[in-house]
Amino acid sequence: MPKILVVEDDGDLLYLYGTVLTRRGYGIEPVKRSADALLHLTNEPFDLIILDIGMPDISGLRILEFTHGDARLKQIPVIVVSANEQNASSARAWGVQHFFVKPVKMQDLVTLVDRLLQSSGGETGQT
Repeated sequence: MPKILVVEDDGDLLYLYGTVLTRRGYGIEPVKRSADALLHLTNEPFDLIILDIGMPDISGLRILEFTHGDARLKQIPVIVVSANEQNASSARAWGVQHFFVKPVKMQDLVTLVDRLLQSSGGETGQT
């Protein structure tokens, strides 16, 4: 089962993403703090990251910087979700190709998640 790290400080959105993606058969690791995301990325394999840039403790851009600096993590597809469209250029500077402005249409997010995980062969084998 592909595993997705969902980094979102809005509890309602975190619940919504988790519920919808779990029903699609994905394993979800929901975190509300960037510091927790960094810990999980250091210790666990993931097949995809859904990342809010505007986090209260550490900017999501720092997570992108962290993943970009690690050859293993750099290969993980990242979908950035942000309330601020201006964050798109900053995210793209770190190699992000997939950016949604909140509010996100869940069907669009799910379609992209399915496509990214199918194109990577489901699971990346990072276990």
